[in-house]
Amino acid sequence: MGEENIHKNHRQRMRKKVEEYGLESLPAHEVLEYLLFFAIPRQNTNPIAHRLLSRFGGFCQVLEASPEELAQVEGMGPASARFLHSLLQVSRYYQMEKRRQIKRLNTEEEAMEYVKPLFVGLKEEQIYAVILDDKNGVLRCEQLGQGLANSVEVSAGKLAKSVLLAGGTSVILAHNHPAGLPLPSPEDIVTTGKLVKALGVLGIDLVDHIVVAQGEATSMSRRQCMPIYDPLRGEVEYPRHR
Repeated sequence: MGEENIHKNHRQRMRKKVEEYGLESLPAHEVLEYLLFFAIPRQNTNPIAHRLLSRFGGFCQVLEASPEELAQVEGMGPASARFLHSLLQVSRYYQMEKRRQIKRLNTEEEAMEYVKPLFVGLKEEQIYAVILDDKNGVLRCEQLGQGLANSVEVSAGKLAKSVLLAGGTSVILAHNHPAGLPLPSPEDIVTTGKLVKALGVLGIDLVDHIVVAQGEATSMSRRQCMPIYDPLRGEVEYPRHR
């Protein structure tokens, strides 16, 4: 009974601290300990939190782990594993719902904020097309492909078909670097150039390509490395700053 009271008082003190100062006032192991209060009501969750961090290497990695991986940690059961795993999914859902309120993408900053939620917690590379009308209104956001952690292919024909079917006049591409930096690689720029030309022939403007990694994003247009289609010559121009 005495040990149970100690745990109860500890939980009360931690809850009060969170209420007053927020989760950001706690170190990573205490945040996990606090979150596990809701899934493991009558057990000291501090050792479990430390074991989770030791097993996966960090707070973010814990939330990105699968339920099966989490359940292998001593003290974690199927229910608590599903609970922790669901937190990242809830965060992604929240951000996706917030982005639905955005109707137009008039600046690179707006476009970057619009696409970042698409890649929350992903461990493999994915690419999306945001199809716009002639007033930069969002008509549709469609996944074009997915692959390994460092590669994904895009079909120019599939992309053009999606834009035309949606009645769009321009498109923004966005893909992630799960294990890298939010910067376009030379291969990204070359691939983008090929798509710019394929779409330009059809009168579709590929206005930007955004790279997302670690919660940050880079716009090729803003970085001045976005290939540009010249309809008079039927060729693609690559800015010198690459």
